[in-house]
Amino acid sequence: MALLDRIHTCHHWHPDNYRPFIIGTEIHGHVTHEFARKLSDFSSVFETSDNEVRVSENLTSFDDRSIAVESVIKQLVETGDIPRWRDEYYPITNQWGQPPLMKMDRGAAGYFGIRGYGVHVNGIVKTDQGLRVWVGKRSMDKPNAPGKLDHIVAGGQPFGLSILENLIKEAEEEADIPKALAQQAKPTGLLSYRCERDDGLRNDVLFTYDLYLPESFTPQNTDGEVEEFYLWPLEQIIDRITNTDDFKFNVSLATIHFLIREGHITPDSPDYTALVEGMHRQSL
Repeated sequence: MALLDRIHTCHHWHPDNYRPFIIGTEIHGHVTHEFARKLSDFSSVFETSDNEVRVSENLTSFDDRSIAVESVIKQLVETGDIPRWRDEYYPITNQWGQPPLMKMDRGAAGYFGIRGYGVHVNGIVKTDQGLRVWVGKRSMDKPNAPGKLDHIVAGGQPFGLSILENLIKEAEEEADIPKALAQQAKPTGLLSYRCERDDGLRNDVLFTYDLYLPESFTPQNTDGEVEEFYLWPLEQIIDRITNTDDFKFNVSLATIHFLIREGHITPDSPDYTALVEGMHRQSL
């Protein structure tokens, strides 16, 4: 499988199967027609039509929207229409840095197709043999992508934390990286994608970081979400991304981004332009 196939995986969805999810005057996500019909049962919270689903215009504040929608989500969790309540909130905004219009439990994000934010960190070690990168294997107990290969640190961006605060928190929980070391992570840009997954429509923005770690450091998981860590040369990582489905889908995207930045994928490489363009989703 070519690297370009990994890009296509991150941008695969069928707009005709969805209706826009609107708050105020802007589209903030997309819901399936089936899910829209379930939301029509909650007419005090959602205004539904054949063409769209809209948060009721009677809900005019951050708190009003958040509380009302949360009530619906909890009922849908009870009926099994949404598999689980995560008790972790995402801000709903179309652009990071803008005041969110409301917050929503992470477990429902894919069902509304809202824009989720996350942080992904490349844990890099300089050795005499060249660069090595730490790879984590996700626990088999994880409900999302169990056993898949992942970054040394990666996680969704919850409401109420800055990107750096979240990076430091995730670094400590996932790899036992001290705060002073985690703070040395350098921002390297962002990625965006929209694709259909088992947990709904993923419409995400990932903030990417590089963290150079000393050879003497060995990550240790502290929250039970990572089964094992491996320190691999880039050639091994490229081989696993290209020839297996072992990596989590968005980790492949972020790793290709890293390979482009490091010059391991060059303008003379096949599909270079398509790979670079594939770092961001297409607007609807």
